[in-house]
Amino acid sequence: MSFKGLCVMNSYSDNPNNEYKYHRLKEEFLPYGVKLDKADALSLLPFCYGDEIVIERLIGYDFVIYLDKDNYLAKAISGKVKMFNSYESLVLSDDKMLSILQLEHEGVRVPLTIPAPLCYVENNSKEKEKSFLFSLEKNLGFPMVFKENHGSLGKQVKLISSREELEKTYHEYKKIPHLYEKFLSKHSGHDFRLIVVDQKVVAVMERINENDFRSNIALGGKGKDATDTIPESFKKMAIKASAALKLDYAGIDIAMDDNGYPMFLEANGNAFFTEIEKVTNINIANKIVKMILKRL
Repeated sequence: MSFKGLCVMNSYSDNPNNEYKYHRLKEEFLPYGVKLDKADALSLLPFCYGDEIVIERLIGYDFVIYLDKDNYLAKAISGKVKMFNSYESLVLSDDKMLSILQLEHEGVRVPLTIPAPLCYVENNSKEKEKSFLFSLEKNLGFPMVFKENHGSLGKQVKLISSREELEKTYHEYKKIPHLYEKFLSKHSGHDFRLIVVDQKVVAVMERINENDFRSNIALGGKGKDATDTIPESFKKMAIKASAALKLDYAGIDIAMDDNGYPMFLEANGNAFFTEIEKVTNINIANKIVKMILKRL
C-alpha cells in the first residue's frame, strides 16, 4: 500500500496521551507500508480564495486522523480528504447535549437531562431564573450532576448538593452552554469505558475511583480489564451509541443505573487508549489501523 496519512493534533495541548496515540498508530501503520505524519492545528489553518478553501499542508495526504476538537478546522478538512472520525460525528460526540438528544432519538437509555437555556445577558429575568432552578431541583433532586456541553477528562463536571450551590453554579456558567443530569447513585466513581471500532466492541475497561464520583483515569480512577466479563447488554448499547453518533471508532462510557441496567453517560470521538491498552493487553491501535485501511 502507498497511502500516506496525517495525524492532526491540538496546538496547545501537552497531554502525553495524545503523543502515545500518535506513536502507537504510526507504529501499527508501518507493516502496511503506510506513513503517518503529524501536524499541529495551527499549521493547517485554511486560506480562502474566493469560493475555495485551500489547505496547503494537506497536499499529498490520503487521509487525516483528527485528534483535535476544533470543529471549524475539521469542517474545512472534511471537504478535502477522508477524515477519521468524520466532521459530522465529531460535532455530535463533542457536544454532550447533542449526543444525549441524538441517542434518545435512537432509543438509547440516557440519564434524565435538562439543558440550561442559552443566556446572552448579564441581568436576565430573576423570575425566569428562579423558575428554571426550581424545575431543576424538582425534577433532578440533590445531588445533581453539572456538565459543560464541551469538555473532557471529567474536568468540566461536578456534583451539586444544595440550592445554594446550584444558584452559585448557574450564575457562574449561565453564559456557557451546559446541562444538568440526574445523579446515579450506583454510578458514583464507577463506570465502564468501551472501545468501539468499526461497530465492534474491541476492549472494555472498568473504572473505579474511591475518592471522587468521577471515574476518569485523569482524576485518579483505576482501571481493570472487563472485556470478557461485561454484560452483553452494555456492549450492545455501546455499539448502538457509536452507530447513532456516526463514529468510526469511539470510547463509550456506560454506567449501571439504580436498577442494575446499563445507562449511557458520554461518547468520546478522540478517546485516549493509553490505560486501556495497558490493562487489557489488547492492541487497540492495530484495530483502528485495520479499520482505516479497509475504508480507504
